[in-house]
Amino acid sequence: MKQDAKVVGFVGLGAMGYPMAGHMARLGGHSCLVWNRSTEKAERHAAEFGSSAVSDLVALAKAEVLLMCLPTSDEDATMAEQLAPHLRKETCLVSCTSGEPSATKRLAASLRERFGVHFMDCPVSGGPKGAAAGSLTCMLGADSDAAAERVMPVIQAFSKKVVRCGPVGAGHAVKAVNNALNVTHLLLGHEGLLALQRFGVDPSVAVDAINGSSGRSLQTEQRLPQEVLSGRFAYGFKLPLMAKDCRIAAKVLEENLPAASLLPAAAKLVQEATREEPEDADYTRVVCHLERRTGTELRAGGSAAVGGAAEPPAAAGAVAGVPCGRKRQRSESEA
Repeated sequence: MKQDAKVVGFVGLGAMGYPMAGHMARLGGHSCLVWNRSTEKAERHAAEFGSSAVSDLVALAKAEVLLMCLPTSDEDATMAEQLAPHLRKETCLVSCTSGEPSATKRLAASLRERFGVHFMDCPVSGGPKGAAAGSLTCMLGADSDAAAERVMPVIQAFSKKVVRCGPVGAGHAVKAVNNALNVTHLLLGHEGLLALQRFGVDPSVAVDAINGSSGRSLQTEQRLPQEVLSGRFAYGFKLPLMAKDCRIAAKVLEENLPAASLLPAAAKLVQEATREEPEDADYTRVVCHLERRTGTELRAGGSAAVGGAAEPPAAAGAVAGVPCGRKRQRSESEA
């Protein structure tokens, strides 16, 4: 550990957390402790980035700022309850999870009252590539201005943009709606291209025209050509996690805009698609739900029937054995 350095920590070295913690480890004037369920992964991180692997959560109590990148708010709460009794007062505990705003607010109030710890939400956007490049967008929710200022240099280590969205929970609310918009744009673009393909327009040609026009988006510029038209389906964000984020967004809408209809409809489609796909399916495979309903695959170069003799083989990046033309077979335990 660097002498006289500020100590920070990171919990959860997954696809996003591993490179995020790597940037923190290289932050000047800081030493970074890392913990993961797999000690071997934490030790590999230490060897690669110069962080310090710890096997005992209590060792993280040295950190002034401690980040967590876990799957859901439930894991956030479990980990926070294990950590908080050992943390010093005024320690900043930051969730980079795509979590539930209401649960985040409750947990923050509880930790502040019982342990004097500042709990904040700071979900990120940009995917594994953005995490590796240190170019994520962060959505920070914090009740304390002073605490927010203390975590800012650490968060900026792996981000190109940090937006203070409001009080605790605001970051998680914005992230949920962002992800719902992400997948909704993907579904809308895919549906439009399916219609154009049936009209006789090569989808690659259509995308080229749209991307020079007012209807373009990140999905038409990157996800559709790179993941869908190619048949790759390997962006790196799992469909069940996207479905979770859409459920959170739907709840935010239900509680704050009961008359909303468009995003809830898209969120419902995402849930339906998730039930049909393998648990490790990439989120871009959400479009397979539309392809099965229409009987047509959207791929570069023209049309192909789904589920029939004309169906092309699954692309190398697709989930093995589960082309878009077939629904996932549910196991007895899921029935």
